[in-house]
Amino acid sequence: MKKILVSALLITASSVVLAQEYVTPADMPEQAQTKMYSILTDYNKCMMQGHLTSNYQGNNPQEAAQSILQSCETHLDELKTHLSSNNVETSLVEGMAKSMRSKAARQLMTKTMNNYAAQASAMANAEKLKQQSEKNIDTFVTQQLNEFYEW
Repeated sequence: MKKILVSALLITASSVVLAQEYVTPADMPEQAQTKMYSILTDYNKCMMQGHLTSNYQGNNPQEAAQSILQSCETHLDELKTHLSSNNVETSLVEGMAKSMRSKAARQLMTKTMNNYAAQASAMANAEKLKQQSEKNIDTFVTQQLNEFYEW
């Protein structure tokens, strides 16, 4: 019975020690959390700005998205450095950066593909308008010629 109590006590004590060493972003001081949110905001702004300023004409959508992701990677490096300097668990640091990158990549690819679809639709509409206007011009010219010859 004493062995079971001692074993349970040792397991509980080691669990408490491990729990104290496991630091999450929520355990950081408020000022450090504020800086973390600022870095995340800067990353999101970079992604949005990259999407708005990139020229998708003639580029492969994956290449365009990859270029934007690479241009904003420094913000994720800054996030990892900041979290690590605040003793956040390494697996959480890497997981958070990976999660942010994956989410941004999905959003960027969705926006990029929507832009491509909109461009294709606009080109199709422009072609239809061109054909319609050519048809209208032909009809108008035919009517004018008919009126001229009838006169």
